[in-house]
Amino acid sequence: MEIALGNHLKFLKNVSIFRHLSEDALLELAQRVEPVSWDKDAVLFRKGDSGDAMYLIQSGWVKIVTQDASGNELVLNHCGPGEAVGDMALIDGEPRSATVVALLPGRALKLGRTALLDILQRQPALAMDILHGLSARLRLATTYIEKAIEWSHRVAQGDYAFMEQLGNEHKTIVTMSRSDEARVGEFLSAFFRMVEGVREREEALRKEVYQLKIEIDEARRQREVEEISKTDFFKNLKSVTQRLRRSREDEQQGS
Repeated sequence: MEIALGNHLKFLKNVSIFRHLSEDALLELAQRVEPVSWDKDAVLFRKGDSGDAMYLIQSGWVKIVTQDASGNELVLNHCGPGEAVGDMALIDGEPRSATVVALLPGRALKLGRTALLDILQRQPALAMDILHGLSARLRLATTYIEKAIEWSHRVAQGDYAFMEQLGNEHKTIVTMSRSDEARVGEFLSAFFRMVEGVREREEALRKEVYQLKIEIDEARRQREVEEISKTDFFKNLKSVTQRLRRSREDEQQGS
């Protein structure tokens, strides 16, 4: 028990949002956390769940995801050792705004909402550190929105050139060491890769419509020929043509 408490305390001292807590506050925090672990692809919590706890990641990586209107996964962020997930719902009391899925097996310390609020009341500096973390996420979200709007606008104009620069759906962990723009590009690449399928279907449909137009035009010409061939004028013209042909053949034979 003492060993576990000491390990928790050592870890919490290196978590950025707790860097200004006193030794006593960190000790209280270490006593109130709950160790949890998960396997790859495990769901820590889902969008809409009650925000009753935050997770301080000790090992492993998770992805924060949501879904578009068609149910396709949209990756919002990756978080790893030393980072916290689930703290937003913990602070505002609202349901979870996204789903968190494990990219790798991992461990974390789970901190309940009551414990966090108790410490916040006695340690106002903690609020500033949490706000600092939320500000970083807000900046990332702003970059996310700007990039999504830019790419959506280009797609709406029929400009797919930027798609050639996107990699396939990312299979590696996108770490904090990359710039916000680079990370957002990786996260959005999987989503906008679906646009490639839309473009391919659009091109296939265009070809089908063109082929159908040719067939319709050919059928229209055949119908018009049939209608003309049934008129008295065409019949008389055909009769006169046949008589002229026979007369010409007779003249050629007589000569």
